[in-house]
Amino acid sequence: MSATVATAPDTVYFDTISLRLLRNGLTLSVGNGSWCLETPDGPILFSGSGPAVPPTLARLVRAYTRDDDLVAVARVGDGGTTELHAMLDQRIVRSPRPPDDDSARGMVLRYVRAQIAALAAADLAVRQDKPDAVHRMRVATRRLRGVFSAYTRVLGGRRLLSAVGAELRWLGGELGPARDVEVQWARARPWAGERTNACFAVLSEEARERVRCALDGRRYLQLLTALDVLEVVLSEKPRRHWPAVARRPAERVLPHLARAVAEKVDARVSRVAALPAGPERDRAVHDVRKAAKRLRYALEAGASALPVDAKPASRAFQDLLGEFQDAVVARELLSALEVANGTLAAVRARETANADRCVDELPRAWRDLRRALRPLWT
Repeated sequence: MSATVATAPDTVYFDTISLRLLRNGLTLSVGNGSWCLETPDGPILFSGSGPAVPPTLARLVRAYTRDDDLVAVARVGDGGTTELHAMLDQRIVRSPRPPDDDSARGMVLRYVRAQIAALAAADLAVRQDKPDAVHRMRVATRRLRGVFSAYTRVLGGRRLLSAVGAELRWLGGELGPARDVEVQWARARPWAGERTNACFAVLSEEARERVRCALDGRRYLQLLTALDVLEVVLSEKPRRHWPAVARRPAERVLPHLARAVAEKVDARVSRVAALPAGPERDRAVHDVRKAAKRLRYALEAGASALPVDAKPASRAFQDLLGEFQDAVVARELLSALEVANGTLAAVRARETANADRCVDELPRAWRDLRRALRPLWT
């Protein structure tokens, strides 16, 4: 589909028939011998002026287009994007929805929408190999999973949330190795030699290829579609059909649910203290870390309705758990590298000591966080 105007037709805009790009704040155009993808983070330019969108450029916006064809939708002159919006905004169909409010569901749903948008934005950054993009994408998946878990009663649709959460876990698993290599390579800079760096380069390319395959695959596209469906179902379901707890004010509901998440962290921290050093203890600390992430995201989603300000203590607790996990991964990697380089034993010993230190500090860090969360119990 195309549109014409009276001004000079020097720029042609491309989009899907349903204007998926424009609806998400992006535009794709060709003119003056180059293609331009305008994003909230700035323009992305490609040389060329052919009649079809270059495949590399089309792949960049897959999280938005969902493989729908990109076709010419408007031809504009000097008016640029202002003229584009004047021509096309009326074609953007928005389903009538109940307005968001300060109900428990309204607050959590706003957070869910923000993370779905963050996932698509991170996808675009990952495909451009931007620094920290894999981490951003992984965090968006974790935030969604964490909120689905903490606030299932508010959102409803337990079975749908569980199914989508399982697919988000799969995506996080595909992103994990790339992030681990990034972290461990940076961690290894003080001691890595030429052979070690070459090893990291191979691991990095393998992990990045795994990410590329995942993002270009059908399963990922189905996940994005499932998130769309979930958002529509939650947004358009009439309020009278919500669970009773979802209709109540957020400040009356979310503190109780966040407290339940905190109690799970408490139980897991207590279990760590009863275990000797070894693989079982490592797994137990990892379980604490997963529960702590769910708590962190539950606190984020309900921040304005919760009677606590636990950001500093939560960050310190999470950083300690992250340092433990990085030390454990480094220790395992160093064991493998020692086959080729026997001088790494001392580095491995330092990482082991670092992991032990984190475990020793865990109870104190949790007490600090629990103290900040005390209003959830009152």
